[in-house]
Amino acid sequence: MTLNTPASVRFRPLESHRLTLLARCLLLLSGAHVVGAQANENVEFNPAFFPDTGGQQIDISRFSQGNVVLPGSYRTDVYLNGQWNGRETLSFVAVEGQNSAQMCLERDALLRLGIDLDAAQRQSAEAGEATPAAFVSCADIGTYLPGANSQFDPGENRLSLQVPQIYLARKARGYVDPQHWDSGVDAAFVRYNANTFTTQTKGRSFNSNYLGVNTGLNLGDWHFRHNGSYSATDTTSGYQSSSTYVQRDWTALKSQVVAGEIFTSGELFDSVRLRGISLYTDDRMLPDSLTGFAPVVRGIAETNARVTVRQRGVLLDEVSVAPGPFVLNDLFATGYGGDLTVTVTEADGRQREFIVPFATNANLLRPGYNRYSLSVGQLDEIGLRHPPTMMQATYQHGLSNLLTGYTGTVMGEDYNSQLIGAAFNTPVGAVSLDLTRSSAHLPGHGSRDGQSVQLRYSKNFTESGTHFALGAYRYSTEGFLSVRDAALVRDLAIDGLDLDNVSRLRDRMDISLNQAVGKGSVYVTGSMQNYWNRESGNLTFTAGYTSNWKGMHYTLSAQRTKDLLSDRVDKQVELSVSLPLGSGGRAPTMTTTAFHGNQSSGERVNLGGTLGERNEFTYGVGASHTQSIGTSTSADMKYQASHGVLSAGYGQSNDYRAMSFGVTGGIVAHSGGVTFAPELGDTIGIVQAPDAQGARINGNHGSQVGKSGYAVVPHLAPYRQNVVELDPKDLSVDVELKTASQNVAPRAGSVVKLQFDTVSGQALLVTALREDGSPMPFGSDVFDEEGNSVGIVGQGGKAFVRVARPQGELTVKWGSNDNATCRLQYSLSEKSGSEAVSRLRQLDAGTCRASAHD
Repeated sequence: MTLNTPASVRFRPLESHRLTLLARCLLLLSGAHVVGAQANENVEFNPAFFPDTGGQQIDISRFSQGNVVLPGSYRTDVYLNGQWNGRETLSFVAVEGQNSAQMCLERDALLRLGIDLDAAQRQSAEAGEATPAAFVSCADIGTYLPGANSQFDPGENRLSLQVPQIYLARKARGYVDPQHWDSGVDAAFVRYNANTFTTQTKGRSFNSNYLGVNTGLNLGDWHFRHNGSYSATDTTSGYQSSSTYVQRDWTALKSQVVAGEIFTSGELFDSVRLRGISLYTDDRMLPDSLTGFAPVVRGIAETNARVTVRQRGVLLDEVSVAPGPFVLNDLFATGYGGDLTVTVTEADGRQREFIVPFATNANLLRPGYNRYSLSVGQLDEIGLRHPPTMMQATYQHGLSNLLTGYTGTVMGEDYNSQLIGAAFNTPVGAVSLDLTRSSAHLPGHGSRDGQSVQLRYSKNFTESGTHFALGAYRYSTEGFLSVRDAALVRDLAIDGLDLDNVSRLRDRMDISLNQAVGKGSVYVTGSMQNYWNRESGNLTFTAGYTSNWKGMHYTLSAQRTKDLLSDRVDKQVELSVSLPLGSGGRAPTMTTTAFHGNQSSGERVNLGGTLGERNEFTYGVGASHTQSIGTSTSADMKYQASHGVLSAGYGQSNDYRAMSFGVTGGIVAHSGGVTFAPELGDTIGIVQAPDAQGARINGNHGSQVGKSGYAVVPHLAPYRQNVVELDPKDLSVDVELKTASQNVAPRAGSVVKLQFDTVSGQALLVTALREDGSPMPFGSDVFDEEGNSVGIVGQGGKAFVRVARPQGELTVKWGSNDNATCRLQYSLSEKSGSEAVSRLRQLDAGTCRASAHD
């Protein structure tokens, strides 16, 4: 039973679950009925269902008052109309003559939750009705917001508020208030990927070793990052830094600030590497319902009407609107979409319907929204001997449902470029068109000017199940140079070398097609490039069909690639068939592949699957025969442990023998020590659950609480609500979780700490008899020497308790007077060897002796 406010408790949050469960059981057994469903969910139980205990009935009145809360402050998750809305510190104050402590809701806290406290007075005045009571902090929320109610669950530390929609400020769905974004704690981490490869062929051996690292240090709101790799072969070795930078978010601008070795945005201009600083919009800071493109729905209602928005028959939104103009601007982006059907149902039953065209494109923004980037620094592309300084700025603005405008400029040493373009949302698809002009000064060779035009298109043909995207078609005049190409050609000009050593793009086309056919689908992807100063171009093309038939999965594919350096063309056609060998979840899968190409042809057979309770072990064995190397065999395995992922592979034929080993994982250093993880993302969490060794995070077999009481949550979505849950399945029975889940909305790149409170002690199933030989009364409370509730008596007079000491005294109470009390002594023998593993122990405590005093 969860308590409605006003609320109070006698029991600690841990006991509320236990007592609530017992009360519910008693309710079913005794035919109890609710006599008051206001503040305290009062219920009455039939005592005849309980056995007579020496002429006394067990005192069950305490179960009639719900879960109560002691006066004090509680850090609580707040749910508004079923949705998590952040954390607040709640105060409970004692009220004379009332068992329950009264919950206080501060005005600022309610405003932060998006509740309009003045709405009730305004609407009552407009309707000429009685004005509700004025806001009072320590009062039932329903007194000043009619129809609202609250429930506080002390066991879950959860406050649930139900507030009528008319009292809420309309917020975009998926919105998490920035004040609830968690900046995390100071921490350092390393993600690593190490592998070694050895091959022997024709009497010669070749060795290669690699170590890639992604390191980070978080100090306050600042995040320091370094990414690099070390590689070594028989002839060369060295370490290469890919990026080193410091970053933090800028809440007011919904942006990120990055300084160091960075990359510019690739939305409008080609992305390049800089040594400098960048400020750019971070769409992740926007709610889910405002990221990506979705049109604004506008209309006029003649009466109090209901507006529904559907896409391909799927209901996206439904709201009630007042007479007059209405605007819906928080629709979720729904991929490449399809037209929106808007239905306005008036109060008298009349309906009007209209269509809002919808097709999305990378350059489309919602009306009124902006996206920008500004980068300044020195070009840092690999191979540049004379890197120039430059500045790049871009800006995009959603003008209407149908049109988004965008522009950009690049200015630097001996180079400048300007871009202007527009994206159109049309009934036949999303189209964007932009024009870029460039001017480059090449020392000793004068200037080169040129233009480049780019067209993009995407569309979902929902009726035929076709998604077609002309990712880009670009045509550039002979004098046009991109930022990177201009810097490379400038290098050659300064050094007096041939400028044609840099290929100048003439045109490029990217295409992507997916078509549903029966139970399968056809896919086509391709890219074609041609150059002004090269005779041959480049074409990469892949096409295939994939489907299932009676449990068998098959794929037919064709591919053509061309190496730009050697101009070698590879063509290959492949048929692959996979069939599970059994119906169980761990049944291995056999895959047979036949391929034919201009370089080699042959067949392969592989058998692979998973083992382990949580499929942590992956294996594969195979054999193949090709025209080039003859017959070969191979085997590979991967094991995901709590500290990392181990992998190994072996292959051999008459001509070669190859072996490989690898390990990946992560290490996080924080105030509580060092914690290992099999993987790490950019935004992570540290779970602290004392003594909860073995508990798993969100069911992930790789994320598990270790001996230190810590575990890593490897991936968290920044600026979004993340639910982190502990799975107690592998938890020792000597440990109890006070709460099994928490919510957090971390800032990007942060390391957030999540504290899960636990109660530890030896779990015992105690059997004892009273002095008259009768069992201890069912439902009796069990307390330790300090008066803490440690258990309750169940059926057969057996008590499940958790004790912190190897020996001591327990008090059993089933009533309020001294005669309803007995005491029992317990003593536990020391465990050693295999018995040191925590488990539920049964203890015969003998006699529970009556006590003359409490």
